[in-house]
Amino acid sequence: LPPAERSAWRAAGFPLAVRTAEPARWADLTGSGLPVVRDAGFTEIAPGSCTVVAEHPALTGR
Repeated sequence: LPPAERSAWRAAGFPLAVRTAEPARWADLTGSGLPVVRDAGFTEIAPGSCTVVAEHPALTGR
């Protein structure tokens, strides 16, 4: 994000939305090149599993 947008986001308390993607959409998101969080595997989630994808207009060009 440009500095002004980052400042505005911070001033607003860093709002965000968390959604569950349908399986087909998840496959598209995880293969899209967007930032992903991969699990370390210290619990029941397999190491390297993608658990979060960051989707934002600034990242997707929309």
